[in-house]
Amino acid sequence: MSTRTESTDVVVVGGGVVGLSAAAFLAWHGVRCQVLERRARPSAHPRARGFNPRAVELLRQIGLEPAVREAGAGFADHTMRARVESLTGRELFRADLPSGGELDAISPSPWALCSQDRLEPLVRRRAEELGAAVSFGREVDHFTQDADGVTLVLRDGGRLRARYLVAADGARSRARERLGIELKGTRALAYQLSIVFEADLRGPLGDRRFAICQVRNERVDGLLVHDDTLRQGILYIQHPERAPDHPEDRCLELVRAALGVQDLPVRILDRQTWELSALCATRYREGRAFLAGDAAHVMPPVGGFGASTGIQDAHNLAWKLGLVLRGPAGPGLLDSYEAERAPVADLTVDQCLRRVTTRTGFGPPAAGAGLIDDLTLTFGHRYRAGALAEPEPAAPPVTDPREPGGQVGTRAPHVALTRAGGSTLDLFGRSFTVLAGPGGESWTAAARSASAELGVDVAASTMTDGLVAGGGAEWCRRYGVGAGGAVLVRPDGIVAWRRPHAVPDPAGELRAALRGVLRPTPTSGRS
Repeated sequence: MSTRTESTDVVVVGGGVVGLSAAAFLAWHGVRCQVLERRARPSAHPRARGFNPRAVELLRQIGLEPAVREAGAGFADHTMRARVESLTGRELFRADLPSGGELDAISPSPWALCSQDRLEPLVRRRAEELGAAVSFGREVDHFTQDADGVTLVLRDGGRLRARYLVAADGARSRARERLGIELKGTRALAYQLSIVFEADLRGPLGDRRFAICQVRNERVDGLLVHDDTLRQGILYIQHPERAPDHPEDRCLELVRAALGVQDLPVRILDRQTWELSALCATRYREGRAFLAGDAAHVMPPVGGFGASTGIQDAHNLAWKLGLVLRGPAGPGLLDSYEAERAPVADLTVDQCLRRVTTRTGFGPPAAGAGLIDDLTLTFGHRYRAGALAEPEPAAPPVTDPREPGGQVGTRAPHVALTRAGGSTLDLFGRSFTVLAGPGGESWTAAARSASAELGVDVAASTMTDGLVAGGGAEWCRRYGVGAGGAVLVRPDGIVAWRRPHAVPDPAGELRAALRGVLRPTPTSGRS
């Protein structure tokens, strides 16, 4: 009796936050996709404790930001980073996460300070609403590729045929191993023990609310976080060698030493050990299979960059797969995924490693540490090769998001719209978008012409005083163009092309720019 083979356009291996985000973004772009997760149910461990505003911007695009805000509402004042002897002991250092006016000028989206176990159900629900299929308890035994797709054989005897595969199955990715892709970097910098516990933290915390707290005394050296109920926390203990087995009484001792209250009732809920590593895949693609998230890069857990970087991987890949599967783009567009995301991961892993080795975030940065500030590392990455009409390989890898932007390869700047809560980021989505200065009406007709000729959706908006807060002149300043100029923005909100001033043939130049994006020249893009 033959086994029926299921079919889909894209199969996502791994049902964590990156795999579920990939499914949601793919479905948003009209791609049939299915998630396969070998675990029978989602992990109850909180894991990632926050997601940076750039990741939230991408979830905003598919309508998830209100739910994300609600899930993290109880963490709104959990902004303190500190070093203490214990929660009830001497406070040695404190600082707050970037917020308020500095962040508001850069992004309409906040930090999502909810934990991963709260975010994942929201992303899964949205993915399924958009049409993605999500299956837990289905493990891939092996898969093969040919010129037209990927065939997966599952442990339950099922078979699945897909045009492409996205491996988002974590730091110990089995799919990456099957693809023969190696890792580079530093493995096992240390070994981490995570102790999830329940206790009444209201007394030790007082009126303080921590995003993360470093605890250092003669009995414990670790990181402490707590949830918004003030009744659950996680203590992270680092060991130079593989963490020894910690029985429950030893975990209780460590937690109480961190809290500074020896007779506080504490219940241990879970404990896990894992490697603290700084690793990147040597390549992000093998044939029709792509790596995303921790399968592609493993970074020390500092600053909320790990899972957030993975969500950005998924977003970058989803619109490209959508265009290739629908036909307007050539397969060369998919080569741009590694060209763009690998340098970002290389830099971010390096910066997280520097933060860990210099203990930055819990005190002033070490002199000469080569650190990039958090806001620049969150928003300032610049693609220097890939799906860009006029890439600039010699450009610096980051730009300051506080300064006027709009450079090719950078995130299109946020400028508030006149409608309450609106942003220019809300103008980007399923299509390419042309934004023109207040005197650039000819670009609107050029967008219609290019769309019709190339068979790709191109939206267009003129940045008039009635649309953008502060007027068209403010938009021009932020994007680095004059009143007759324009920028072409990709579906993922990255500037692909820019003309600072009016040109004689806007339709011809825009068509050429779109062709350059849709069929980019293959290149590794790594520096």
